[in-house]
Amino acid sequence: MALEADILGMLKRLIKGLVNRYHRLKLFYKYKDILDKNLELKNKFAGKRCFILGNGPSIKNQNLLKLADEETFVVNTFWHHPQYGKIKPKNYVGLDPGPPNLKSFFFREELAQKEKELIPHTARFFFNLSGFYEYFRELNVYSNSNVYYLHLDGFLKDNLVFNVDIDKTIPSVKNVIIGSIMVAVYMGFETIYLLGCEHSFLAYNRQFEEEHFFSGTAYTTSENEEERKRYAMTIKSYEGVIDQAKILFRNYRLLKTKLAKTHPKVKIYNATPNSFLDVFPYVKYEDIQL
Repeated sequence: MALEADILGMLKRLIKGLVNRYHRLKLFYKYKDILDKNLELKNKFAGKRCFILGNGPSIKNQNLLKLADEETFVVNTFWHHPQYGKIKPKNYVGLDPGPPNLKSFFFREELAQKEKELIPHTARFFFNLSGFYEYFRELNVYSNSNVYYLHLDGFLKDNLVFNVDIDKTIPSVKNVIIGSIMVAVYMGFETIYLLGCEHSFLAYNRQFEEEHFFSGTAYTTSENEEERKRYAMTIKSYEGVIDQAKILFRNYRLLKTKLAKTHPKVKIYNATPNSFLDVFPYVKYEDIQL
């Protein structure tokens, strides 16, 4: 009986996986023309350098105004930064998951604020295709010609059988920095610096606020269902966070290994002080010629 139950469970998981795969492939072909638009960016900045800015606390103490004339990528809630309007980032990447998080009060309110703050200062936008394309059309937001979409499906695998070109399906990346690296590589950048990427969340006891340069959080520990709806995510146990961190760091390692094969000229450096992210060589931000 136990064996039969195991087999039945395996078959159910297999069928569920195939059904999900079917729907994602259907989505890809339905919006293939949307993804084809990304081709206009391919190798647009061949051989140049760029800076990808995470939201870690270290960027509070770095003079980011020096990046005003550089090709910059910012992510998620970077618009909170007091120098945002002066830096005028060239690229914004937001790869939040689609439904059901689109329904959270926190997300809807933040989205409206994001559009207000981001559009006057940012050149290009990159969003998760799943959920967002239709959602934005419904709300009539982010409708200008500088909006691009990424189709995420599958995983970064140890055998390196995954794609990194954004006019096709890319893996469901564990965080937005990994997605930003893929976008930057696709656009032809060969020297990539990471800032604000401490990845020190395991050093804190479920205090995600510590991980950002600003106060406040999209997470909640509340057990109240109505309050939980207000936030984008609920905080996992420390054990759960460890599991997710392991996947995240594996994502970085696998992407680095993949790029060494497919884009050997690309060099990625971590310019974040006291960063836990040791997959890429460290450099001092102050030593970068700007």
